[in-house]
Amino acid sequence: MLFRRSFVGVLALAAATPASAHSPTPPSGGRPGDPAKVTRVINVVAIENAFSLKALDVRDGETVRFVLHNDGVDPHELTIGTVAEHAEHRKQMKEMMELQKKGGHAGHSMADMAQSGGVWVDPGKTATFVWTFKRTADLEFACNIPGHYEDGMKGPIRFVK
Repeated sequence: MLFRRSFVGVLALAAATPASAHSPTPPSGGRPGDPAKVTRVINVVAIENAFSLKALDVRDGETVRFVLHNDGVDPHELTIGTVAEHAEHRKQMKEMMELQKKGGHAGHSMADMAQSGGVWVDPGKTATFVWTFKRTADLEFACNIPGHYEDGMKGPIRFVK
């Protein structure tokens, strides 16, 4: 149980942004959206290493509210970023786990996560964030908790007219 609590704490610290570990800089695929301008609500269920959403079609400039339900036993995140941004975020998540094992942290704030293209959700919980999309190549949604992305917890974001 102690390991599980420590692991959850590490992951909470690591859930910063796919674009940057130290600031709430939005990824290149858009920016936090205005809740009053939401045109669509997308419900996503997360279980162990899978999302109910396999791919996402959006329009350039569209504002979407994501509602992430965690029906699994592990924490999950849903982040938006390019393939390269997600690769960097996965490295940061791994580094955060190593720092936590050594008793440190990197000052990440969960409050910054929605500002940076994502949301964290603990088992049995639901979390939301609003995002306005900007046409970007190689954009995807993903869970970057170590091992989850590699096991297929990701999907493409395609821009349609």
